[in-house]
Amino acid sequence: MDLKEITPLVIYDNECYLCVQFAKFVNFLAKGKLHFVGHYTDFGRKIRENTLDSNALEMFWFIDNNTAYGGRAALGPLFSSILNSNGKNIQKNIDQPQGGFFPFCKSSN
Repeated sequence: MDLKEITPLVIYDNECYLCVQFAKFVNFLAKGKLHFVGHYTDFGRKIRENTLDSNALEMFWFIDNNTAYGGRAALGPLFSSILNSNGKNIQKNIDQPQGGFFPFCKSSN
């Protein structure tokens, strides 16, 4: 699957409680306008291997059409994307592990 087909994309640590809460908050603000993928899902591993480097697990990532932003550098483009989106609900089931309340999340306790 080409990343341009599923951007904007947020990649987050789906095994960290605080990270999952952050992703839930961003999803609430985005109202379904972003795709979310956990670092530890199969699709998240593919993205790390093909696009990101070995330090990718240390932060969340926001990927738009042509750039990947990590950590604090991703906050500006992430919220800009939320505010400037055209209002279409684009959220799809990219990679949904079993269980969990939040899509693309292994543990949301």
